[in-house]
Amino acid sequence: MSRVVRDIFTLLFALVSMLVCDSAVAQKTTTVDEQKRRVEQYKRDLEKTKREVNELKRQKGSATQQVDKLTQQMNLRTSYIAETERKQDMLNVEAQKLNTKIDSLVKALEHNKKIYAEVVRVAYRNYSQDNEITYLFSATDISDAAHRMANVRHIAEQRAELAEQIREQGRRLVAMRNDLKERRLELDSVERSLEAEKRDLERDRDQAKRNFEKLSEQEKRALSEQKRQQQQLDKATKELRKLTEGNKVGKGFSSSTKALNLPVAGGKTEKIQTNMVKISGSKGDAVRSIYEGKVVRILTDNTNHSTVMIAHGHYVSVYSHLSQISVKEGDVVKQNEQIGSIGIGVDHKGTMSAYMQFMIINTESSKPMNVMDCFKK
Repeated sequence: MSRVVRDIFTLLFALVSMLVCDSAVAQKTTTVDEQKRRVEQYKRDLEKTKREVNELKRQKGSATQQVDKLTQQMNLRTSYIAETERKQDMLNVEAQKLNTKIDSLVKALEHNKKIYAEVVRVAYRNYSQDNEITYLFSATDISDAAHRMANVRHIAEQRAELAEQIREQGRRLVAMRNDLKERRLELDSVERSLEAEKRDLERDRDQAKRNFEKLSEQEKRALSEQKRQQQQLDKATKELRKLTEGNKVGKGFSSSTKALNLPVAGGKTEKIQTNMVKISGSKGDAVRSIYEGKVVRILTDNTNHSTVMIAHGHYVSVYSHLSQISVKEGDVVKQNEQIGSIGIGVDHKGTMSAYMQFMIINTESSKPMNVMDCFKK
């Protein structure tokens, strides 16, 4: 009987170890679920851009607009593909771990069933041969008899617990196999989605190339310059988090701030993207800070136009395509204080015009802020 007790305790220790491993699988599942949410958000953004592209085609928007929007769509699609591939990798890893655990659990379950069968055979043999009674009545005294009765009860309890553990292992095995089946179905779906998105990305590239070839030389130059400026700005914004760390100037600014004045008084706005607008005006128009803040960065391009970045707490307002800058890095500016003048440039139609570009960046969030909300009265 002592050998059977040892086997049962060994089995219980193994079961406890397996429960610890199961918690790790549950933690991994949470990570996969978070990745799913990221993929879904990219998918929603991509679908929105697709609708905008189709609307431009329906309204016969300019080739420049279509190239711009197609470029945005391709960037989103590329990000969506990258996030989906990451999800695919995570699902593959999880499926492999589940498969390994299923194999391990199957072996453990078969081993435990053999132990239980042996325990039952021993119990039946003891019952049919009155071994337990002989064991009890061979006690040397009352204390020894009580000890032997406790041993008999303990073995019976362990036998019942072993049976319940085997049933629980069976239930977990069914659940794991169902999870593995779902993961494999999900992987199939992700793989089909990836293939479709990659084909669509190639189609977008071909369409953008055809649209770009339709542009005039002036439109191409204007588009290239805009792209170059955007790349320059993207590079600079990576440093904004460090530049705004601990900034107290203008910290009252928030995403709910309203009723501010446009940087160019009486300027005409044209939406470029959610967090960026083009503001047209007249030659010599002053460009003013929308809110009190600290000048954290000034960039000048090869056309002598400048970009001024002003931090308001951890928000940064960005004023691009300016001339005659009247501030320097480190200056603290007041609300509506002039920081420069509107720039002069040639648009994609070859028309000379005065304009600037304006955007707001929240350095603590990747979600773009609708800049026009700040100017609602």
